[in-house]
Amino acid sequence: MSEPRLDIDRLKVKDLVESYRTGKLVIPEFQREYVWKPSRAPKLLDSLYRGFPVSVLLTWCSEAETRPRRAVPRPTRGSSVSWLIDGQQRVITLSRALNSEEGIEVVFHPEQNEFRLANAATRKDTNWIKVADLMDDDSYRHIRRTLPEGSRGVQREARFDAVRRILDYEIPCVRMIDHSFDDAVNAFTRINTLGVRLKREDIESARVAARHSGFIADEVSPFLAQVRKDGFTRLNIMHLFRACAYVAIPDGRSRTPLHELSRQDVSTAWGRTQRATEAAIALVRNQFGLMNSDLLPSGALMVPVIALCATKSRELDHKAVAGWLAMAALLHRYSGAAESALDQDLRACRTQDWIGGLLSNVRRSVGGFGAIADDFKAPLMDRGALFGAYVACRHRGLTDLFSGSRLMLQANVDRHHVLPRAQFAEKARPSADCVANIAFVSAQANRSVGAASPDVYLGRIADEVLTSQCIPGDRALWRIERAGDFWEARREMLAEAFNGFLQDALPTRRIDA
Repeated sequence: MSEPRLDIDRLKVKDLVESYRTGKLVIPEFQREYVWKPSRAPKLLDSLYRGFPVSVLLTWCSEAETRPRRAVPRPTRGSSVSWLIDGQQRVITLSRALNSEEGIEVVFHPEQNEFRLANAATRKDTNWIKVADLMDDDSYRHIRRTLPEGSRGVQREARFDAVRRILDYEIPCVRMIDHSFDDAVNAFTRINTLGVRLKREDIESARVAARHSGFIADEVSPFLAQVRKDGFTRLNIMHLFRACAYVAIPDGRSRTPLHELSRQDVSTAWGRTQRATEAAIALVRNQFGLMNSDLLPSGALMVPVIALCATKSRELDHKAVAGWLAMAALLHRYSGAAESALDQDLRACRTQDWIGGLLSNVRRSVGGFGAIADDFKAPLMDRGALFGAYVACRHRGLTDLFSGSRLMLQANVDRHHVLPRAQFAEKARPSADCVANIAFVSAQANRSVGAASPDVYLGRIADEVLTSQCIPGDRALWRIERAGDFWEARREMLAEAFNGFLQDALPTRRIDA
C-alpha cells in the first residue's frame, strides 16, 4: 500500500450528487443516520445560490474493506469508490432537494428571490417553481417558453439561470488517500467530537463499526428498523448496545463497551439481545396494553427490561417489572444523568433481589416509592407524568369517553382535553395543556363536543366511564371557571389509582404516597 496522503480538490455539486446517486461516493457503516430536518434544505440551496462558502467535505479513498449503510445507493465495484467521512448531511440533502425526493421538495420564487419547502400555499401559487424542474433540462426549456415578455421575463430567466448554476458550485474536498480504516474512523470521530455535533451513540456506533465490520449494517440496523416499524421508535441503537453489552457480560461489575469485546462474544450476545428485546416489547404490550412506545417517556426504560428478559426469563415477575417501569417513568428516572442511572439499574439487575434493587434506585428521598398528587401537576409535554396518568386510568379500567369501549392494545392512544381548550379565554388556554386535563381515547373515536360546556357533555357520559378516566364525579367542578379545583381533584384521583396499580404489581412492597 502506498504512503497515506491528503489530496485537496473541488467538486461541482452536480458531480457530487451524481457520484452519490450512482454509488461512487458511499456513506460508510460507521456514519451516523441522516438527521437533518427538511427545513434546512432551502437554506443550503440559498447559500449555494448566493455563492456563500460551505464546509469542506472529507472523503476516504482506500482498497481496505468496509461496509456501507444499507440506506444508501449500492456502491460500485472497484477502486473508484470514495467513502464520505464528513459531509453526509449536506450531500444527501442536495441529492434529495435537487431531485424532489424523500419529502424534500424545494421551490423558488423569482420575484421574492427566495427558496422554501413546498406546501399547500406554494403549490397554489404558480410563481413558486420547483427547483427540481429548474435543474431538469427538458422541464426548464418548457419553463423558459412560458416566461412573460419584457423586463419581468428577463429578470425571471436571469434568476432561474442563477439557480441552475448551483449545479456548478464547487465545494472543497479533502481526500484521505490510502489511510487505514481505523484512521478513517478516528478522523470521523475527531472532526465531529471537536465540533460537538455528534451524539454519544454516533461515536459509539463508529467505534463498534471499526472493531466489528458489518455488525451494524448486517445485524443491528435491520433489527432496529423492524423494531421501529413495530412501533417502538423510542429505542435507539445505543439502548440496544447497552443491553447487548450487559448480556455479553451479565456478571461484570461495570459495563464493557461492545468495541472492546471479541466479535464472537458480540455475535452470541446479540442473538440473545434480539430475543430479549422482542420479549421486552411483548411484556410492555401485555402489561400496559400499548402497541407502540409513543407514551413511554424514554427508550432507556426498556434497557433494564431487556436485560432482565435475557438473563432472568424463567424467574421474571412481569407485573413487578411493570411496576418498576411505571414508577421510573413517573419520577423521570432517566431524564438527567441517564448513563449513571442506567449503570446503577443494570447493576441491580445482576442481583438476586433485582426488583428490590431497582425500586431502591428509584425510591423517593422521603422513603417511599408511590405517587403523590403533585406528580401529575405537570404540563402536557411531561411524558413521565402523562404515562403515569395513563397507567392510573388503565388500572381503573380505562374506557373511551366517546365510544364506551375498553382501551386495550390500541395501535394509537390519543389525548383529549377533558375541559375543552377552546372554551378557555385565549390567555388562559395554555393552562389547559396540563396532564390533569388529559383523558385517553382511541384514535378512531369521534371526539367532537361542539360548543357544549364541560358540564353538559360530561353529563352525557356514564359514571363508570368517568371513573375509569379518573374524572371527578362532582358536577360542580365541571365548569371552566372551576378548572383549578377540577384539576386538583383529578390529580388526587390519579395518584390514588396509580398507587393501586403499584399495590397490585408489587403486593409485598410498601407504597408510601
